[in-house]
Amino acid sequence: MLKAARHVFSTHGYHGSSIAHIIDAAGIARGTFYLYFVSKRAIFDELLEDFFALMTREVRVVDVSPGALPPREQLSTIVRHVLATLLSNADLTRILLRETGGPGDDFDRKRADFFGRLLNLIQHALETGVVLGLCRRGDTRLRAYMTLGTVKELVDGLLVRAEQGVLVDVDAATREALDFNLNGLLCSS
Repeated sequence: MLKAARHVFSTHGYHGSSIAHIIDAAGIARGTFYLYFVSKRAIFDELLEDFFALMTREVRVVDVSPGALPPREQLSTIVRHVLATLLSNADLTRILLRETGGPGDDFDRKRADFFGRLLNLIQHALETGVVLGLCRRGDTRLRAYMTLGTVKELVDGLLVRAEQGVLVDVDAATREALDFNLNGLLCSS
């Protein structure tokens, strides 16, 4: 059912999908759907929870113990895994990045919650970086917003390229994302 729902949401969008679409795609009876989920929103929530869990498994604390890989290499691995996860789950990523609802819409609240949780993860990582001496002191919340914004726009751009048939180079995207977020735009002097 989850696989069918995911396909339906990616094909019709969240708002254009219905329980009828999901049960038709899954080849099940309406009653079977309701044995597991109370609504379209409930099945979408489960998909998002699974997706968030997948994302959080990719984020690790940088190890600064003797013998550990350099922090930038560890960050590169983390960012590459996050980008690869987002791109390999393009259907859910597209919905989260591109679909909107109306005022007071539950979908918008759920999407905001998803990105809020990612924002908190990024902020925590930045705060840990400050404590470990890897990041400059500053407003970690604002920096988390900027980092999340960079990732969202980068992934959306990569999805557009993929939709146009352009091969996406996750390694190059990882290098550019890290370079931009760690070094900014200015040349070293």
